[in-house]
Amino acid sequence: MNPRLGKLIFGLGLSLLSVSIGVFGYMAIENYSFTQAIYMTAITISTVGYREAKPLSEAGMIFTSAYIMFNIGLVAYMVSYVARFVFEGELKNQYRHYANVNYLKKMKNHVIVCGYGRNGSKAVSELKKSKQKCVVIDNKPELADTLMKVADAFVIGDASDEQVLLKAGIKNAKAIIIALPNDAENVYITLSAREMNPPMQVISRATTELTQKKLLKAGSDTVIMPDSLGGKHMAQLITRPSVIQFLSLLEGIDGNFTIEQVNYDELKPEYQGATIMKMNIRQNTGVSVVAIQSAGGAFQINPAATTVLKPGEKFIIMGTTNEIAVFKKAYLQATFRYH
Repeated sequence: MNPRLGKLIFGLGLSLLSVSIGVFGYMAIENYSFTQAIYMTAITISTVGYREAKPLSEAGMIFTSAYIMFNIGLVAYMVSYVARFVFEGELKNQYRHYANVNYLKKMKNHVIVCGYGRNGSKAVSELKKSKQKCVVIDNKPELADTLMKVADAFVIGDASDEQVLLKAGIKNAKAIIIALPNDAENVYITLSAREMNPPMQVISRATTELTQKKLLKAGSDTVIMPDSLGGKHMAQLITRPSVIQFLSLLEGIDGNFTIEQVNYDELKPEYQGATIMKMNIRQNTGVSVVAIQSAGGAFQINPAATTVLKPGEKFIIMGTTNEIAVFKKAYLQATFRYH
């Protein structure tokens, strides 16, 4: 529980205790009826100065004086924390946490990212750019506010715990990215994810080749070794600088060039089964078809103009952000234009 919310609840509890003390105190000391005791408690706490239900005895005066002092302090405490709760955005945060829990229950066809570290945060950023729904799992409570802003939903907990994976909607997820820094945890989560949702795509992070092999055996579809890729990238900046600079453009570093994949069933019906020449993509949009991936996963680079995209296959297209947008509007069904 948020500490500030806990203090507010504590204050509300004290308020209830104060009312109880007042009612039972007046009933015991002054022999008031229950109604009279509630009345005296109300006018004492509110300090409105109305006439007593009955004249107070000396003991009643002492009790009332002490009771007033106690409630002055209590009111100051409550005003202070209610003000912080409202004006510092805590009320809004609590609503967002509540909405997060409800949204998690409804999520389907989303991507789960385990670990919001160096690699996980980049994965989330890329998913959001592509308008993919994502849920982040991390065990650091202090990241809650950040995760509310960057992800569609989040779960604070240990991703190796199957109950946490269930909270993240693993049964309805289409993919999971396991980006924790600990190889052993990544292997365990991979095993759990594959068992809990067999058709789901599983992408895991590894630091060694031995772990890479274990992750593939555990059921990972793809294993990424960021440290190895980073070192290779740095070396190629010397050996093949122009190639690396070109690839950097395609990664969107300048915010302009990009590569997209287009599935056969995303195309408008009139373009399904048509040749690349008949579709006239380059002339109409400026986008280039750089490859075709078969249903089995094999790539055909720089396909001929007579090539026909078949069911289960994918186009790999390249162009500027504007050209890609024009392509989607012209060639894709409306349902698939904004994924």
